[in-house]
Amino acid sequence: MEPFELIINHDERVYPPDEDSYLMIKSINTKDYRNALEIGVGSGIISLNLAKKLDQVFACDINPFALRLSKKNATLNSIKNLYLFSSNLFSSIKKESFFDLIVFNPPYLPVETPPKNFLDLSYNGGLDGGEYIRMFLNNFGSFLSHNGQAYLLQSSLYPLENTTKYLTDHNFEYNIVNSLKLDFETLYVLEIRFI
Repeated sequence: MEPFELIINHDERVYPPDEDSYLMIKSINTKDYRNALEIGVGSGIISLNLAKKLDQVFACDINPFALRLSKKNATLNSIKNLYLFSSNLFSSIKKESFFDLIVFNPPYLPVETPPKNFLDLSYNGGLDGGEYIRMFLNNFGSFLSHNGQAYLLQSSLYPLENTTKYLTDHNFEYNIVNSLKLDFETLYVLEIRFI
């Protein structure tokens, strides 16, 4: 899926689109899927791209400024099939809710100090950078449709083998569908499905 031209407003309290966002957009294969869930919507750029291809896109964030900004960006781009709600990862999602696509560009930077504000939450991945990745892995399978796919972005700052071992041990198969080498890290996008 190639990014298309979007009008994207910014807010200093919300993580702006960057290389990781664009890498994720280019990596997602929407196939014949009908709906998607994005965890951590931020500015909305990933969900807005998905909304051009799918019937319904649901997106959540713990940051109220991100939800407000995503709603504004959806309106600016005349997108009406994006449904936004507040949630800390999967905390507000009803059991028995299933999604064809689940997308997560997590906070992944290793940081020794706890987050002080909403913007900090968008990049602070805990001491080893894997705190939110582990939380996502422990829960996403309960919400992924039988033939669906999840897309997870991960930095080399957190060992990739931690994630791949978890997936293998819990009966998921995965492909690394994209990567991007930056100055101090490599970003990977994993496409995950049930075996």
